[in-house]
Amino acid sequence: MILQIKQLNNPILPGFYPDPSICRVDNDFYMITSSFSLFPGVPIFHSTDLVKWEQIGHILDRESQLHTTADFMTAGIMAPTLRYNNGIFYMITTNVSDKWNFIVTATDPSGPLVRAILDRRLSGH
Repeated sequence: MILQIKQLNNPILPGFYPDPSICRVDNDFYMITSSFSLFPGVPIFHSTDLVKWEQIGHILDRESQLHTTADFMTAGIMAPTLRYNNGIFYMITTNVSDKWNFIVTATDPSGPLVRAILDRRLSGH
């Protein structure tokens, strides 16, 4: 038996991509990261080998989807997580500016956004 060894780089995605969340769907991997107050928000990447990543869009690609109260990096979208179930992608995160948790769903990870559920009750406030 011959084993193929690949060298992985750390970080797997160089640059400013904090708080990565990776979701596997069949033979594909999808990754999102925090975007804080930057617009468009929450970049999404695709890979088939966890080595080569291609950005396929942003989850929050309309200004109406991303309200921030500051132009610095201590506000906005922090630590999003990406999940997949029964043909639907779910992004769950917090907008620290509004102190709201919210969920975004889509059937195609590159967009468009299907639905955003914003509810202050989700945040416990």
